[in-house]
Amino acid sequence: MKKKLLSGILAATMVTGLLAGCGNSDNPSSQASGNADGSSSTSSEAPADNTSSDAPPASSDEQITLRFSWWGGDERLAATLEVIDQFQDLHPNITIEAEYGSSDGYHDKLATQLQGGTAPDIIQVDPETFPQYVTGGADYFIDLNDLNFDFSNFEESYIGQQVNGRYDGHQFGIPTGLAGGAVLVNQDLADQFNIDFTKQFSWDQLLEWGRQVHEADKSVYLLCTNQSYITNLIFFNMAKQLSGKTLIDQENVEFTLSEEQLTQIYSYIKALYDNNVIPPASYMAQYEGDNLQSDPNWMSGKYVCTLSYISTIEVMTAANTNANYSVGMLPKLDDSKNDGYIVNCPQVLGIAKSCEHPEAAAMFLDYFFNNDTALETLGTTRSVPPTEKARTICADKGILNPLVANAADIASSYSGLANDKYSSLQEPKQILNDQIEAVGYAQSTPENAAKETLNLMNNYISNIQK
Repeated sequence: MKKKLLSGILAATMVTGLLAGCGNSDNPSSQASGNADGSSSTSSEAPADNTSSDAPPASSDEQITLRFSWWGGDERLAATLEVIDQFQDLHPNITIEAEYGSSDGYHDKLATQLQGGTAPDIIQVDPETFPQYVTGGADYFIDLNDLNFDFSNFEESYIGQQVNGRYDGHQFGIPTGLAGGAVLVNQDLADQFNIDFTKQFSWDQLLEWGRQVHEADKSVYLLCTNQSYITNLIFFNMAKQLSGKTLIDQENVEFTLSEEQLTQIYSYIKALYDNNVIPPASYMAQYEGDNLQSDPNWMSGKYVCTLSYISTIEVMTAANTNANYSVGMLPKLDDSKNDGYIVNCPQVLGIAKSCEHPEAAAMFLDYFFNNDTALETLGTTRSVPPTEKARTICADKGILNPLVANAADIASSYSGLANDKYSSLQEPKQILNDQIEAVGYAQSTPENAAKETLNLMNNYISNIQK
């Protein structure tokens, strides 16, 4: 993605000065309570219809019910329910039933619903999972261009990327924001240990810093991260930096890493544990997935930084408000063939083919993405907003967190590769997760993990090729 995409964020941040952060969470939480009809019990009075991009209130007497499913934390929940209330006030014949909760098991359930024709009408989907629903003969989502959705607020260079919902000229999804990897730094600790994250640093430098930190203070670790983040943010990016390619070549459907390269990655992961750069795997297993903020050591300021996501910065800072935070560069190999990192989106929203009222669903999405009041209400609850219009509104209202904006700017400075559609699916990720777990618990050597990964990945690919 071109770097100019973030210029609106930076300009807005400069104009507004230091902005107060708005709650954001890409973090799963327990399902929060709402009214039985999906409305929020704390919703405010209906706002004025204040933008010409809105469709007029529905004149039809037909009563329409649409189901909208998503995952996310409490602040995302509250904002989304409020936007639903706003839309229903404008369109009294349309009811939006909210289906929300944790990301755990979300896509397994969704896959079953899509196959059985019982899926919600409007669906939030992980962009790395989305390809299985719209490629290779899968036909579960509607091309939003056929419903005349207004994409005029989106930059073509962004909306046109496959990871943001564009497949073979069809816009099956709409990106909810800007996302990518981020290094969130406890600046006081970084200063204490004389660590500078503002300049490009290598994976080896990260290892050396971690060793020094833990030797100086046994209660402190350099890096707060867990097994799934090691897979997504370390393994995938180091692999692309090593090979200059995605994990699986989409054109030839071939695994791109050699046994030697796999051994190098697994050896590095082992070194993270052996040198106490990160806590033991058994400890971090309690805070797996998007749950790093629950680690008591994070809350008490016992980590110098976390390797995480742009979309989780605010929930991580909220878990320890006593620290002073900054964001840093992302680690790279000294002889990297590719940057690895890329700005993409945290989720896409789409309309299921099984939806009986797709025009009404498109009206809701148009309100969700283009209406001034909706954009202010949603703020950064789904990361940095995907359009300059939304970013400007957030900056003007003081709800665009400078840390989040700066992290997005840093991520946009890298020109890496989006993950391929095959290795992003659950089966190959599970292969990697299992081997990383085995190395982390010292149940396998890097060499054996590399051999096992090659064997399992090639079996997986052979099934694709049939």
